[in-house]
Amino acid sequence: QPLTLPQLEDPSEADERLAAEEEAFDTKLQVIFCSRTHSQLAQVLHEIQRIPKDSVPEQLSVVTLGARSNLCVNDSVRARAHSGAMHLNDLCKKATEKSKEVGGCILKKQAHNLADAALTQLMDIEAMVKRARAPVGGGCPYYGSRQAAREADVLLVPYASLVNNDTRRKLGIRTKGNVLIFDEAHNLLEAISDANSVSFTSVQARVAVDDLDIYAARYEARLSPGNAMRLRQVRQFCTLLHRHLAGLEKSSAQTVGAFLVSISADHFDLPVLSRFLEETELPRKVRGYVAAVRVSIGSASSSASSSSVYRIAELLGSLNGSTGSDRILCQAKGPDCDAPMVRYLSLDAEVRFRELFSSARAILFAGGTLEPRSEFAPLYAGLSAKTDAVDQVHHFSGRHVVPSAHIFARYVTHGPTGQALDFRKDQRGTSAMVSELKAILSSAALSAPGGAIFFFPSFDFLAAVAPPSGSKIGGRCVFVETRGAENGGEGIFRSFAAAVRRDGGAVLLAVNGAKLSEGIDFKDDLCRLVVVVGLPYPNASDLGLLEKMRFLDRCRAEGAPGLSGKEFYTARCMKGVNQCIGRSIRHAGDWAAILLLDHRYANAAINNSVSLWLREEATAANFSETDRAMRAFYKGRAAAVATAAASVAAAVAA
Repeated sequence: QPLTLPQLEDPSEADERLAAEEEAFDTKLQVIFCSRTHSQLAQVLHEIQRIPKDSVPEQLSVVTLGARSNLCVNDSVRARAHSGAMHLNDLCKKATEKSKEVGGCILKKQAHNLADAALTQLMDIEAMVKRARAPVGGGCPYYGSRQAAREADVLLVPYASLVNNDTRRKLGIRTKGNVLIFDEAHNLLEAISDANSVSFTSVQARVAVDDLDIYAARYEARLSPGNAMRLRQVRQFCTLLHRHLAGLEKSSAQTVGAFLVSISADHFDLPVLSRFLEETELPRKVRGYVAAVRVSIGSASSSASSSSVYRIAELLGSLNGSTGSDRILCQAKGPDCDAPMVRYLSLDAEVRFRELFSSARAILFAGGTLEPRSEFAPLYAGLSAKTDAVDQVHHFSGRHVVPSAHIFARYVTHGPTGQALDFRKDQRGTSAMVSELKAILSSAALSAPGGAIFFFPSFDFLAAVAPPSGSKIGGRCVFVETRGAENGGEGIFRSFAAAVRRDGGAVLLAVNGAKLSEGIDFKDDLCRLVVVVGLPYPNASDLGLLEKMRFLDRCRAEGAPGLSGKEFYTARCMKGVNQCIGRSIRHAGDWAAILLLDHRYANAAINNSVSLWLREEATAANFSETDRAMRAFYKGRAAAVATAAASVAAAVAA
């Protein structure tokens, strides 16, 4: 019988089939899971991996998106990116455009290998990087994950990739018809504001003027008349901005219009200038040319030079998309500001969130500290215009998963000598308060098995109390969080964890609201004691905070839902307290003691904002009473653990 070859597919039919597949991916239902950091997203992926296979859809695909700074595996390109993430982005684009030349990068052409792997295996950022470096089947994880994103069932992304419209579009993240989950959602409103705000210093303004002058001297004559004019306008804008900041003596907040008038820049066509910078990729070209010029004359390129024109592009883009509620903060040089700077502050989270809200199929806010709920009301205020608005918003709050016997909680109102504990800013530095606190630190650290973590209201106060490096408290090694710690304090955390496992305990002194107070998993012996020192109210004189409070008060006066300025101020403080508390007791079998040090915690107006699960267990007491009861708690837990271990051993023996 003659061999029959399969009939070839008609080209037009193949095109139609591919088009249908493309259209199917454009309407595919996806779950987009957001959190603050990649380490938190890695934890989510780990939990997905623990789900029994018969409980999840077959071939469930989960893809993590990250920046080049997380995913680039071209060591040559990374080595030359000495000026941060934006420089790496430039070098990556240049290397992939010239992949066949010396210094080029061919990994983008192999990105499909990583796309296939990401869709068939559950990989976090580290796993993708490791796979990308494989001699066979490797490729670019940055472009590979982006290719895989449209086909994925679940996308894991950081907040900043989703809540900024421009970033979301550049990454190709589609929200229409999809389910959005915001984990650690107590950070959401702040994340929306931060992702849509931008700052620019007088140093960057001066460098931007210089860099644009160098570039213009070489290329302006080659540009079209229109582009040459716009280049001159960008230079003029930078000059006006630098002149304004150089003469700034007093900090102030202005509307966008008033700011432009104050620097004599109200005549510029901001949409045209912003589009010019984006379409011509001028920031990348200026950076590349100026860096080459500086190398040729033996001059080092500063970080300000690396980002100056990029920052101008961001500022112009923000000014162009501003709302009437947004403010420009002009901050003079001072203790909290090394150089005069201008900051575009996005205040109205609802406006920025509206596109996500209107396009998504469903949105979930999840977290352990979402009170007060009214803070989130502005995000879904648009529902009031829809039918059955009440039925579209659902609240659920679960009980804690651990039994009461696993929790020891006290509001400690008085110290070991009977002195009332008062850690308000004007009182906490007194010799009496410092003496009481040091006695509590020593005694509590000695009592606690495993790790003891103390959270301070500020780095300055921590520095005043912390012992010298290498010292011990209660016989335990001490580790101190530092301002601006590398890798978000992960090095300190690893050293602390190693000491706990090696010595049976250690002491960590950290700061409320800093890196170690959120998103770190201090489970089991890593945290058997959490102590929160004082109430971490934000700086009441902070210009941005004051503008936010005024904005909320205006909204409240107009009848809009949400917090008042004062309520927002208090909520910021108590969220910090609850986040610190949440570093302990990370699973159903975990246990810990939690102490809140300050007489104000005994006030119902304060402790009503403490997490419900802790509030139900906490009572007010002085430290002497607390210390005795805490030692009894630890003794009881040790006995319970020993009994449980004996039962397991007996069961195994049987």
